[in-house]
Amino acid sequence: MKKHMVTLASFLALLFALTACGVSTQDFEASQASTAALDSEKQALQAELDTVNAQLETVEAEAAKLREAEEKREAESKAAAERKAEEKAEQDKEKAAKEAAKKAEAAKANKAKKISKRALAQIVKKPDSNIDKNVIIYAKVTQFDSATGPCIFRADVAHAHVGKYDYEHNSMFTAGDGLSDCDILDDVLADDIIQVTATVTGSLSYDTQIGGSTTVPKFEVIKLKQL
Repeated sequence: MKKHMVTLASFLALLFALTACGVSTQDFEASQASTAALDSEKQALQAELDTVNAQLETVEAEAAKLREAEEKREAESKAAAERKAEEKAEQDKEKAAKEAAKKAEAAKANKAKKISKRALAQIVKKPDSNIDKNVIIYAKVTQFDSATGPCIFRADVAHAHVGKYDYEHNSMFTAGDGLSDCDILDDVLADDIIQVTATVTGSLSYDTQIGGSTTVPKFEVIKLKQL
């Protein structure tokens, strides 16, 4: 109560002072109204400024998201390009390796020659001493099934085409990668008689069905022909 009285007294004192200075009550009230209008306009402008600032923050946030998305897209595009380049390099490497392998096989085939019965007996006796020897021999396939796998077969071999039965040396043959990639053997079946151009790769020991073990020469197929 006391505070309001002080405020009223101050207002009246100000009013009397302005009147004494020649300022009318109407002018004073108009001035007060103008000040209030300016304050109101200031508040409205401040509200608009706050709205604009909020909108600007939203735009900046969206721009940041767009920059982040663009950076992510560029990073993914770069990574995809690098993967593609690596895959192509790997494909080129595999292609070069296959071409080199074909050339090596062709070179081996050109060096291969038919051998005598005695020379074959020497290979059978000491296969590890004849590694990398390229030969042309004849074979009757005795086992080529799920037990051997698609790239390995067992056969009896001879130095020449001796009919259907006189292939005396038990041997093992592999082709391709030795596991699954060996197209050269697609048409080979058990009991086939074939001419084989092959490279001696050493010896192989395995358990027999009667409980013992045996060691046989091992050959890598370079090319073959059905007889």
